[in-house]
Amino acid sequence: MNTILKKVYGRSSVVLLLFCITIIAYARDEVFSSFDFPGAKNTMPTSITPDGKIAGLYVGPDGSQHGFLLSEGKSQTIDVPDGTHTAVRWINARGQMVGEYIGSDGKSHGFLLTGGQFTTINYPGAESTVLFGIGATGDIVGTRVDTPGGKIRGFLLRKGTFSSIDFPGAMWTLPTMIMMGRIVGGYFDNNFTAHGFLLSEGQFQQIDCPGSTFTFLSGLDVHGQLFGGYGSPDGSQHGVLVRNGNCITIDFPGGSMSYANAATPEEDIVGRYTSSDGKVHGFLRTVEE
Repeated sequence: MNTILKKVYGRSSVVLLLFCITIIAYARDEVFSSFDFPGAKNTMPTSITPDGKIAGLYVGPDGSQHGFLLSEGKSQTIDVPDGTHTAVRWINARGQMVGEYIGSDGKSHGFLLTGGQFTTINYPGAESTVLFGIGATGDIVGTRVDTPGGKIRGFLLRKGTFSSIDFPGAMWTLPTMIMMGRIVGGYFDNNFTAHGFLLSEGQFQQIDCPGSTFTFLSGLDVHGQLFGGYGSPDGSQHGVLVRNGNCITIDFPGGSMSYANAATPEEDIVGRYTSSDGKVHGFLRTVEE
């Protein structure tokens, strides 16, 4: 599979030196670009900034996991010092990144990377912590595993104060992103089925794509559109854009197991897919004028 480094700046694009690029025109005005972090076995982008910086995680040739940032023609590995299995889950417009790593204690810890400095963030008393999203104002959402019981619960960290996020009646709740006070994510019911949710003004809304076997949401944009994935009855997974309550499928052409993570204000969507050889690659979907 070809590798890529492509930077999207507003509506313009620049092909960068370190990546090869595969571009596929689709549905007349859509263009899909496939990309991989250089040398990676699997590449899983998780977020994109308004000016086109892409962050995520990749698996190296030795099977180790690292975070990454693709910005202004450069590819950068993001590893928490003295940690392993770093994953970058989100980058906001200010360049602040959040995610998780495995510490020397063998547990998962959240981290905030801002101004080149790492800060470990753990939910008080939790067995493990993962940070999934950071908004423009620095609000952070994530999950923790409680002890005893091992239940996965969501939380919001705002100005140093933690508060719980639990979808009513859910077995597990996983908030993934916050923007303009609205929080999206997914929850698992008692049958281990995943459903998307939107939390706005203190009210939860369940979001399921029609006919899907599961729905999970990972991002939202300034237009109120939601992004994630859903399962179809044939066992396939598809990326999805939820616009005005309607589920619009976002699948990389010729790939499988697509998932749409996030988008710019111009609706350039970043996500992942699996190729026929079983490898996971990133994709960028742009819409031509």
